[in-house]
Amino acid sequence: MEAKSKGDGLPTRYRVRRIDLRSLSKFGCLLGAIIYLVPSLLGGFGGLLILREARQTLESWQQVEWRLLGQPIPIDVISLLRLGGVLHRVQVLDSLSWLLLILVVAGSCLLGGLLFLVVGDLTGWIYNLIARVSGGLEVELTELSQGDQARKET
Repeated sequence: MEAKSKGDGLPTRYRVRRIDLRSLSKFGCLLGAIIYLVPSLLGGFGGLLILREARQTLESWQQVEWRLLGQPIPIDVISLLRLGGVLHRVQVLDSLSWLLLILVVAGSCLLGGLLFLVVGDLTGWIYNLIARVSGGLEVELTELSQGDQARKET
């Protein structure tokens, strides 16, 4: 940063010539993980509910009773449709539901952090290239007076 001071009490101008990509990466990764936390929790709980409903539905199909001329005929729809493997997988996943939720949330947050990291680094890299040619952005800053600081704190 390069400072250009115009005197006491007057605004000071700074020029941002380069953005550090390491700090931008850390910030982007953390921001992405935080932003993706709530949607991944909602998606994970929604997935658990769907998994539980699928298990209950498939288990209810194991003993279906069909009546023909008043006589009950038991039918195992799971065996008939060869869904035994699917039912077993759904039962295993449902028994590991909390571990599955933690893995889904952690994976989603990591992917969100990675996405923000990549986009932020790409943006910073492009800014640094443009700033090398144009000189960067100029920012004008003024120091807060004591009255402004007191109002901001309340």
